[in-house]
Parts: sequence; structure tokens; C-alpha cells
Amino acid sequence: MVPTAAHHEKIPLSHTLAVEATCALSAAALVAPIITIIDRAIFLNASGTQPLVQGVLSGFKSLLTQPATFLRQPANLFMFAVYGGTYITANTIQSICDYEGWDWFYPKFIGTSAANVALCVAKDVYFTRWFGSGAARPVPWSSYSLYTTRDCLTVFASFNLPPLLSMHMQEKLGLTKKQGDVSAQLITPCAVQLVSTPMHLAGIDLYNRPTATTPERANFIKREYVKSTGARIGRIFAAFGIGGVANQHFRVEGHSLLRRWHGSV
Repeated sequence: MVPTAAHHEKIPLSHTLAVEATCALSAAALVAPIITIIDRAIFLNASGTQPLVQGVLSGFKSLLTQPATFLRQPANLFMFAVYGGTYITANTIQSICDYEGWDWFYPKFIGTSAANVALCVAKDVYFTRWFGSGAARPVPWSSYSLYTTRDCLTVFASFNLPPLLSMHMQEKLGLTKKQGDVSAQLITPCAVQLVSTPMHLAGIDLYNRPTATTPERANFIKREYVKSTGARIGRIFAAFGIGGVANQHFRVEGHSLLRRWHGSV
């Protein structure tokens, strides 16, 4: 369990925040390549440039055969910044609130939503231009709005719902705290993609086909929904499932190291 305000006197907040940043960046480095591959494939598929499965396979082939080139590409570096910034924000807010004895639920949601939405929308604007159809042009405000709503739902399901679902699963299913925490962290971010994927597809299509009619756009979303939802569940599973579990694991180990270093019990 990550320590709370009880450790004020022996562990300086600056040391705690340094550990939180290290944990966040480590988790982001772990999952950024996977998310980049899936995201790129979704955008290329939506623009009609490359089928989804082919895009995913070519991305993993590039990662495995030319890892240094892949990791240095702007898309991957942008993705690392998105999730490094998101995890750092979540960790920092929770640690400061714990340190002061405050309830972190709402501050963490608001702060992490602001960071993740801003970073993800910026990333998707560039991905839309890099992997969309036709010459690069301004992304419409309607796409910004859809991307923002999509990301608010994802952040809420990734950082705030898991503790609530975990407690429910412990009470109703008899799971241990660790089992409940891991299960909830993996389930909630993936489940919300069933709702948010149409927003993502509509945001992309508004850029790729600005003159499409509402029925044409609805048919596009219907046609691409199943495979795009599957792909987004995969990337969210990596970002907030694997990444969230890794971040939490690194935090527990990091705080344990801090307690030993400072002689805390």
C-alpha cells in the first residue's frame, strides 16, 4: 500500500515526488510503443490508407526489427510525453493530498483529466494530420470537442472508478485487495471504450470527410465500430490497464524503498 500522511516527519515531500515522477516515466516508457502502434493503425484505417490489422502488424514489425528508429520517431515520443505527463499528474496529486491528509478523489480526477485531455487532444491533432487523408489542414473544432469528451470518460474510468469497483468486488466477490485493485484497473478503462469509440471515429471522420452527411458518417462509424473498439480496448488496456498496474506497482516499491532509506516503519 502506498503510504499516506503518517510519513510526513521522516520522508520529505520532495523525495516522494521525485519517486512518483520516476515511477510515472518508467510506466510510460513501458507502454508508449504499444499504444503508438495501435493508435497509428486506427488513424490509418479510418483514413482508408491501410487496413487495421496490417497497420498493427507493420508497427510491431518496425518495433522489433528497428527498435531504435521506432522509439525515436515523433509519434512514439509524443505518446511517451502524453502518458508520462498523465501518470506524473495523477501520482503527484495523490501524493500531495495524502501528505496533507486531504481526500484525493476529486482533485485527482480534475487534475488528471486536465492533463490527459490536453495532452491527448494535442497528440490526436498531430496524428490526425500525420495519418489522415489528403493534405494537412486545420482540425475542426467539432473533432476537438469529441476528443475531449472521449478523454474525460477514459480518465474517469481509469483513475477514479477502479478504487470504487475494487471495493465492490472485494465485498461482493470475496477478492483480496490486490486482486480487486488489479481486476478493476484492467476492467474499467476497457469497458468505457464501448461508449467512447464512436466519438473517436466521428472526430477522425470529421477531418477526413468534412462534407460527409450525417447518414454517411453514421454508416462509417457502424462499419468501423467493432474492429476499432477492439483496437481501442487494446490500446487502453496498455495505457491504463498495464500502464496503470505498472505505475501502481512501481509506486508501492518506490515508497517502500523510501521508507527503508529514511528508516520509517
